[in-house]
Amino acid sequence: MERVIRTWGTFATQSRSGRLLLLVVLCAVPPGVEAALVRQSGLTATVNISPQASALWPYGTFHDLRWVLVYHRSWAGFVGESIAAIVMRGLFCTVLIALAWPSNMPRPSLPRLAARNVGFAALVGAVLSPWAALSVVVAAVSLTWFLFGEIAPMLILAPFLQRGGIVRGWWRGLPPAGTVALSVLNFVTLTAGSALVAVVPGGWRIAAAALAGGANGILWERAVRIVLAHETVRWRRTPITPIAFAVVIGPMFTIGSIARPGIDQSPSEPPALAKVEARTKRPVIFLAGYDSHYGGQPSGFTPPIMRYSYNGLDPNGRPRPYNALATHQSLVTSAQLLAVQVDQVHRRTGQKVALLADSEGTLITRYYLTTMPHPHIDMVVMVSPLLRSGRIYYPPPQANTGWGIATGWQLRAIFAALGAVGDRPNSPDQPFIRSFMDNAPLFRGKQVICPIEGVQMIAFVPTLDAATNPPGLQTETPVVHVPGLHGLRLNDPVTQQRVISFLNDGQRHEHRRWDYSVLQRAGGAWQAPALKVALNPVWHTVAGRSTRNYEADVCLQP
Repeated sequence: MERVIRTWGTFATQSRSGRLLLLVVLCAVPPGVEAALVRQSGLTATVNISPQASALWPYGTFHDLRWVLVYHRSWAGFVGESIAAIVMRGLFCTVLIALAWPSNMPRPSLPRLAARNVGFAALVGAVLSPWAALSVVVAAVSLTWFLFGEIAPMLILAPFLQRGGIVRGWWRGLPPAGTVALSVLNFVTLTAGSALVAVVPGGWRIAAAALAGGANGILWERAVRIVLAHETVRWRRTPITPIAFAVVIGPMFTIGSIARPGIDQSPSEPPALAKVEARTKRPVIFLAGYDSHYGGQPSGFTPPIMRYSYNGLDPNGRPRPYNALATHQSLVTSAQLLAVQVDQVHRRTGQKVALLADSEGTLITRYYLTTMPHPHIDMVVMVSPLLRSGRIYYPPPQANTGWGIATGWQLRAIFAALGAVGDRPNSPDQPFIRSFMDNAPLFRGKQVICPIEGVQMIAFVPTLDAATNPPGLQTETPVVHVPGLHGLRLNDPVTQQRVISFLNDGQRHEHRRWDYSVLQRAGGAWQAPALKVALNPVWHTVAGRSTRNYEADVCLQP
């Protein structure tokens, strides 16, 4: 390798500009090749992460982790892919660091530098693994909360990890201000590069990915020079990086200590829902989302808006009270209970029934409309639908093989740790999650809000959910973008009026915001790649239908 570097150095005339040009070219190649391969596979939304293939520490390793966590089918495959990713990342960074090293400063031998970088690649992979697993959760459920929980810790840790592989003792002392600035700048350039790849048409995406990757070469040159110019740092005897890691991982565990609202702790009837009900003229069933609850209040079974119950109906046809745990049941079970309740409301009122579904309720509604007869439904309002969800898979715990098998066990370990310090009995294998992933093709792409013959539909999508939805989604159902986070976005008076006008008069006025597409393109850089449906045998037949010619953005019909 030493001879190769010398040869390259001679070709680059040993000048700083020549070496920089070579760095730019080397950093442009992996993103361009990855973009070409991914585009050829048909996973166009996944092209957005390709500029990270040559990024600074730790973003490059984060890129590798996400691919390995999604695309392995056995334990042997996971181990083999992990070792290959570590070695390739370590050797690639060795070449980049050697080329960026100032010619007037002594450099470690290439074998020593390679050993340092390969070992560091393994360490960074272990450190970032929990947050890479969170990116897989984002691809599964498309929730903004998980994306923020994935990005923030990595941004904080990046300056502390950037010196690794360049100098010894990188884990002690505060990183130089220039290193901090470069870490933030690389995050910005990777995000902007992802947006550029998403904006340009067709074949230009390969060139855009290579261009964004080339920018990494410039940053590598600056990163090495800044670190070498500040070998003596503040607090040089203090293990700052391990402390930073402990500080960052702490909040992840506090998630488990956030008390789940109980029936007596918060109202089970959202105040905004009551305002909509006061002006609604037709029977509506409201399907609340994950971890919701219902205490059996009379307002839940009196028209016009009645509560859907995850526990079904009592002998008098009234929705039973349910707690948050009931929402963890299988989507198939929930859809069967919805079918019974729709028939009961239709018999009682003699009218067609509308569905007002929030979050998990949108998945129940989609499964019901796609797989079961629904002659009594004529209107559906989707609030916070989980767009482009179901993009990954991991098998149940009893399985010995399957796509994402190691990822599933890592998530089980994370959830177990969270449960040990809190009272949230969530599990990556709860019936809701299991049924969601087993039937993922029904929810991928735009499937959740695809039009259904004979049913009028409108979707209210929070703008911040855009960060979890890769760009390129074209929908036939009218979409209204609502400012804010994921949840029941009915507090806004304008949104309330739109919902009321739709339910009473069938008015469907689309309203899209410019910032939604901006967030889509920016968020695409930090999501896990999607598992191709054709690769997973579990998805070859879903709800009794073949997925042979499946396309996520082509609507399945009942």
